[in-house]
Amino acid sequence: MKEHKVTSSKELFDLLHEFKRKKSWAFRGQRDATWKLLSKAGRSEFVAGYRLGFTEERAFEAWKRYAVHFLNRTPIDEWDWLTLAQHHGLATRLLDWTKNPLNAAFFAIDRNEGINAAIYAFEIFDTDKASETDPFSLQGLRVYFPKGLSARIVSQRGIFTASHSPTTPIEDELGDRLYKVTLDGSTTKDLRQTLEFFGINKLSIYQDLDHLSEYLNDYVVDYGLNASMGGEMPFG
Repeated sequence: MKEHKVTSSKELFDLLHEFKRKKSWAFRGQRDATWKLLSKAGRSEFVAGYRLGFTEERAFEAWKRYAVHFLNRTPIDEWDWLTLAQHHGLATRLLDWTKNPLNAAFFAIDRNEGINAAIYAFEIFDTDKASETDPFSLQGLRVYFPKGLSARIVSQRGIFTASHSPTTPIEDELGDRLYKVTLDGSTTKDLRQTLEFFGINKLSIYQDLDHLSEYLNDYVVDYGLNASMGGEMPFG
């Protein structure tokens, strides 16, 4: 894994310019740089439960049986079903990535209280793209490009990785293909303000009424803090 560390939004943007030389990248932001790249189904608390017999696949099948009562349209295939389950919080072998590095930066600093965060990136090869019809019969690591099942997936330019071995961290699967950019905890405020300037915020990412309210609430609080110090925070 290739590693970099940045201490300002300018350093981050300068570094991201280097990625423009190639066309197809996946990016992921994590608000703690020490966390492994593991899907929820690969994390220890779920793996312990799966070992007792109620496996990831059985939980998924149960989710599908009950989910039909809440759906206006039925997903087309197993990948669609798995994407929908992931979107609604079920522990799956999917790990969220995005084609937009600024979206990844947002996820890295959102709810970050000043600790080192990280953005990961890897170039997507044609051989990485999922060709299997069954997500549970994968060989190696695959990249899945979801259909536009929700506005959120589209707005976030979301894609997923999935592996035959969810307990194996993605960094172990990708090795030197993976880039890790550590964001020094001191740059959280600077990066948040820079992303806001470029229109990347809770409203642009989530595009729903709850996050519109949250975005405006944060704006009022931040505006008050800035005004008390003689500054202003323009509303986007």
